[in-house]
Amino acid sequence: MNKVLAFDMGATSIRGIVGYIEGGKLITEEVMRMSHSIKEKDGRLYWDFKAILEKIVSTIVENKDVSCIGIDTWGVDFGVIDAKGELIDTPFSYRDEKYSIGREEAKEKISELEIFKNSGNQIMTINTIFQLLTLKKLNPDIYENAHGARTRGPRPKMLMMPDLIFYMLTGKKIGEETIWSTTGLYDMGQRKVSDTIFEKLELKKSLVPEIVKATEISGNTKDSKIEELRALSIDVIPVCTHDTASALLMTDSFLDEDSMFLSCGTWSLIGSVVDKCIINEEAYENSLTNELGFDSKPMFFKNITGLYLLEKYKAQLESKLGRKIPFDEISDYVNKLNKKLSLIDMDAEVFAKESIDVRSEIDNFIKNQGGDTPEDDFDYFAVIYESMVAKYMEVKADIEKILNKSFKKIHIIGGGAKSSVLTSMIADKMGVEVKAGPYESSALGNILLSLLHLKEVSDLKTGIELILGSCEIKRIDSK
Repeated sequence: MNKVLAFDMGATSIRGIVGYIEGGKLITEEVMRMSHSIKEKDGRLYWDFKAILEKIVSTIVENKDVSCIGIDTWGVDFGVIDAKGELIDTPFSYRDEKYSIGREEAKEKISELEIFKNSGNQIMTINTIFQLLTLKKLNPDIYENAHGARTRGPRPKMLMMPDLIFYMLTGKKIGEETIWSTTGLYDMGQRKVSDTIFEKLELKKSLVPEIVKATEISGNTKDSKIEELRALSIDVIPVCTHDTASALLMTDSFLDEDSMFLSCGTWSLIGSVVDKCIINEEAYENSLTNELGFDSKPMFFKNITGLYLLEKYKAQLESKLGRKIPFDEISDYVNKLNKKLSLIDMDAEVFAKESIDVRSEIDNFIKNQGGDTPEDDFDYFAVIYESMVAKYMEVKADIEKILNKSFKKIHIIGGGAKSSVLTSMIADKMGVEVKAGPYESSALGNILLSLLHLKEVSDLKTGIELILGSCEIKRIDSK
């Protein structure tokens, strides 16, 4: 029996989960959970990478009986490794509002439609393409490399967040395809980094590492950059390192293109697995995106602010009331509510900001639309839930129109799948059959690929069926 260790990293917490097969079922054990937050320094927002890495290392040492490690994280963020193999400063966070500088700079050299046609990615200020331009402008010491670029030998590389951790654990500099498909720098149609974008934006293509597909290579802790890991010999593989790609392995959508997926966590991602990337003006105008899943399988969807806004408001209201608010209390209130509320546009960039005062921004948005602001503190929870579902309905209609098909099933994964309020709203208002769960889907997709690497499961389909058969999954029919 081989055990595997999955590090599943979200924007607010990191989980370490050990998984193994016993009695034809997947057994999982959470061995680490760490909250982490964005730090501010000199007017910029950073990740506390040192603390994150230390926690990952200590968790590996405490679980050294595992045979394989996989890492998945959120998208778009990266760090730069210099010619000597050292990380230059801690990675910036996608919540940093300075990235608007890079976006404006890009517009001077290439249209956003052309960026979309060369990358297939939804144009968002957080995208890596704009982060890199901002880095070049505001932090030339990092971009140009503090130790100077070498003409011979190793060159500086930009490593996406999971690839950066992979490098620390194995000493190997690679870029895994699913995480690179979030950058706005990757040509989906050609399955390679976009020459056009690098040339027109005058960015250094030498920064790009070797791009590999998930599970295509492996590294080992004996070659780690971390001294205390070199005494161990544990395989580390690039799983689907973008958490969305890992998560979608746990949905019906991956094997059934007639089922939509909804990954509902900090962000909501709703869409479909498709045969080929959809890169046309209609997709661009509807702010839809293409990313890659396991084995380069295209995913066509939209990124929307998700439970981030709800969690943010919950924390702010708890501070105001001086008490914790159980989710059951929120659910009871929303379920019993019998009044029409004005809604917000979950796409509005203001609702994804780190510094947002949720109540006042919701009020401002509603007032600007000529609506009535909520009367009760708890009404705001209902506004957020109902606005999320309204946006899902809008995106579903856009995707159905472009694909010329109708979806009657939605498979919901992530934290939102736990919410009876949200899942019932989706089933009733959208008129679809809802399947909800598993909740830790990114970690489970991560574990699946490690088990596949170790030949603990014979093939992908068998592994998916085994894991889903080991999980709690609910079905909700529309009324």
